[in-house]
Amino acid sequence: MKNKNILFVIILVALLSLPWWRINHNSQFFVEGVFSQFSHLGDWDYQNFSVSVSGDIAIDKVQFKPHGYRQVINIDSITLSADVRDLLFTKSADLLVKLPAQLAVNFNHVQVADRSGDLQKNINADSYYPMVVGYLGAFGCGDNPEPSFSEQQWLKLFPQSPVFDIKLTYALVDDFTLDFNVNVNNIDNWFVTWSGSLTRSNNDDRLTFHDTILDTLYYYYADQGFNKRRNDMCSAQKNSSFAGYRLDSAEAVQQNLRVYAGGEMSQKLSNLYQRSLQPDVEYNAIFKLKEAKYIFEFGAWKQNDLLANSEIEAALGEQEYQAIKLSKIDYLNLDIDTLRNDMEQRKQLQKDQQAAEQQPKKLLRQVKTHIGGQQKNEVIVSNWASAIGQDVKVMTKRGRPVFGVLKAVNNQQITVTTRFKSGDATISIQRKDVLSISTRR
Repeated sequence: MKNKNILFVIILVALLSLPWWRINHNSQFFVEGVFSQFSHLGDWDYQNFSVSVSGDIAIDKVQFKPHGYRQVINIDSITLSADVRDLLFTKSADLLVKLPAQLAVNFNHVQVADRSGDLQKNINADSYYPMVVGYLGAFGCGDNPEPSFSEQQWLKLFPQSPVFDIKLTYALVDDFTLDFNVNVNNIDNWFVTWSGSLTRSNNDDRLTFHDTILDTLYYYYADQGFNKRRNDMCSAQKNSSFAGYRLDSAEAVQQNLRVYAGGEMSQKLSNLYQRSLQPDVEYNAIFKLKEAKYIFEFGAWKQNDLLANSEIEAALGEQEYQAIKLSKIDYLNLDIDTLRNDMEQRKQLQKDQQAAEQQPKKLLRQVKTHIGGQQKNEVIVSNWASAIGQDVKVMTKRGRPVFGVLKAVNNQQITVTTRFKSGDATISIQRKDVLSISTRR
């Protein structure tokens, strides 16, 4: 009897150990597969990793060296919130090339290792804009062209090298559509969210990002201390007057728009821009690209490219969205020197554009998503209660779409369940904050 009990325990331990062994074994392939998705950006290296029984994988002491640089970016850890079933039932070889249908990736404590190198300088000059639209308020203040802050100004703004936490989540909505969300947080600077959908060019089992297509971006910004430090620095150049800096900044934007867009802000729009420079501000924006782009094409854009090639709606705080439309230039309000300078810059811009047009262009494949032989369209729902139980997209005043199953509707709020990590989350949204609810047919 005693021997039978020992044998039973041995068999039980073996049965329990086998799934754990497979999870631990496959996690190595899963980690390598995730890093391969970002390999076109640069080289990745890490010290070790561990996996939990829930499927979460912690990768420690990560270093990332972008292509073209000798300096590295240090990342304390990366957490992958995987579904344990993917690690249990997917072939090891498939994990090297296939990503799961949904995943959350946390980059914890991201920091450039050498502040004096070219990498940090280039991040300062033009790489912060993907995080924060508006060149961080450098208009009317930045000492460098484009505009941007000088190295001396950056040292004043960031006496200590900034540390960021970045979270990327995505979910495969259907065979051809990926919804994504990117959060960038630094407690002493800003909190930013970019979200939207990516269209895949095919329904291949291999899930990739590099060749997906983007047409709309949703943006949210919340100041967490950066605006005040910038305003203090820029106001010092205007006899400690924030109003002076704010007005000069708006005029610098106007000059940029006159040259690059052939228009200028209305007085109301100019006032809204100046309000966005205040401390503790938050705002939302929707960027609808005039022409859909592959993600790698979009990634090569400067901020002027994004602004010039987008139809933009914006809302400050909880206000309603307003389309950003430029007014005709009032030449009577421009002095001769300003007018001459604008004309010279526009002539140079036209020459640059003509040279660019002579370069060969890559045609973007037109992608149509089909399900069951029928083209899939988005339909706005007028009677929200009729969509209960269906997959919906909820557009809110804050600019961030919520995707999930509509569970309930009443006079005060709607309730949606959405995917979060490996489970579901229930979200309640006030009716007054909902702009529209749509389904896909």
